[in-house]
Amino acid sequence: MKTKILCIVPIYNEERRLPDLINKIKKFKKKIKNINFLFVNNGSYDGTLHILKKNKLYFKNLKKNMGVGYALILGLKIAIKKNYSIVVHLAGNGKMLPSQIPIFLNQIINKKIDFVSGSRFLKKKDHKSNPIIRIILIKILSFIISKFYKRQITDATCGFRAFKTSIFKKKIKILDKKKFYTYGYEYYSIGKVIKSKKIKFLEVPVTMQYPKKGSYSKMTPIIDWITIINAWFLAILDKKNLN
Repeated sequence: MKTKILCIVPIYNEERRLPDLINKIKKFKKKIKNINFLFVNNGSYDGTLHILKKNKLYFKNLKKNMGVGYALILGLKIAIKKNYSIVVHLAGNGKMLPSQIPIFLNQIINKKIDFVSGSRFLKKKDHKSNPIIRIILIKILSFIISKFYKRQITDATCGFRAFKTSIFKKKIKILDKKKFYTYGYEYYSIGKVIKSKKIKFLEVPVTMQYPKKGSYSKMTPIIDWITIINAWFLAILDKKNLN
C-alpha cells in the first residue's frame, strides 16, 4: 500500500503565476501518482478561482483572506481527517518547484525523518535569484534562531517543507489559534518540532525562484517579519509540547 501524500497550496490573487504552477504540478503528477494537491483559495478577488475551476483541481474556496496560516491549518485538518500520512507545503506563487518534492519524500519515507524543511543556503546556487536584502535578513535570523535552539538552522523562513501528519494529529488544538493564522503557524510549529527530542528533523537543499521584476512576496515587510520572529521565540519559551 502506497503512502498517501497531500500537498497544500495556499493561494491569494495568483492569476498571473498560477497557470505556470499548475502545468508544473501536472507534469510532476505523471511521475508520482500517490500525491494529491489541495489548493486553498484565500479570498482571491482576481481570476484565481476561475483558473482552479477551469483546470478541475481539488480546492477549498474561502470567501475572504483568512491568512496563510489558516489555509495551511485547514489543509492539515483535512489531511488528518482523510488519513494522509504526509503533508507537503508548496507556495502558490511559483517560487517553489514541485519537481523538488521527492527530495523531501525520500527523507521521510526512506530515511525515517519526521519533519523535513527546505533551505536555500545549503547550496550556493539555490538562492542566487533571491533579493540581497532578503538573504542578509534571513541569514541573521537563522543565526539567532540557531543560537537559541542550540541547533544549526540555515534557513529560518523557508516555507517549503514536508512532515508526517502524525506529529500534529493529537495536538492540532495547540496550533489552531487566531494568532497563528498569518505566518505564525509555520514557524511556531517548526519551532516545536526542533524543540522536541523525539521528532527527527532535517533541512534539505531547495531552490527558490524569485522574479527579476515586480513583487516577489505578499509579506508585509515589518509586520509579518515580527510575526515570524515572535512565533519562533514563542515556540521555545512556552511549555506546550507536541508529544
